[in-house]
Amino acid sequence: MLKAKYPTREEAVKRLKVGNIILFKRKKGLLQYLIRKASGSYWTHTALVFQVSKISAFPPSVLIVEASQTGIEVHRLETYLNQLHLYDIGFKRMNDLTGEERERFRGFFLDAVDTPYDRRRLRAYFLHHYFERLTGKNYSHWVTKETVNPNNYLCTTFAQRAYYLAVAPKKRPDVLFRPMRPDMNFIERMEFITPGDVASSENTTWLFNPHL
Repeated sequence: MLKAKYPTREEAVKRLKVGNIILFKRKKGLLQYLIRKASGSYWTHTALVFQVSKISAFPPSVLIVEASQTGIEVHRLETYLNQLHLYDIGFKRMNDLTGEERERFRGFFLDAVDTPYDRRRLRAYFLHHYFERLTGKNYSHWVTKETVNPNNYLCTTFAQRAYYLAVAPKKRPDVLFRPMRPDMNFIERMEFITPGDVASSENTTWLFNPHL
């Protein structure tokens, strides 16, 4: 059974730190349904904490950065907390990050603002899921080879690259969401990631609302 560090959303939000992961499930929408169907996950979207105020009131002022369909954007977490009829929200934390590494996150975020969303790769993911079910073959090698653009992001690849670049080289294997498999190359581990991979990552700890 999955366990969370904090029993309530309020406690988890008050203890958020820069670089923490936010997982979203939008409760309605065709795209969200397709993402859940293709990934086999409860979650449909990820974001990262960009800034946390020291104000003790709830909800505190928390800024999040996310790769949305209009590009890399900064929003207030409160916007989503005020719409819990539309969203379910969970929180995770990458294990063993230092304060210096969290500061490196901020530089990565600022450099990435307004970067385009990788719609081509999202379409390729759906095609991969369809043909895998149809033929029983894994096409992830083709998807990563043909569709990865290092200048564009999906929500999950944005989070993965942020962690990978924020930590020292010797720690980089410890911040990859996907575990190593014999049939998987490095690019697939970095770029072929779903919200379900983030949710199931053993390199992270659930703060609140654990689901796979």
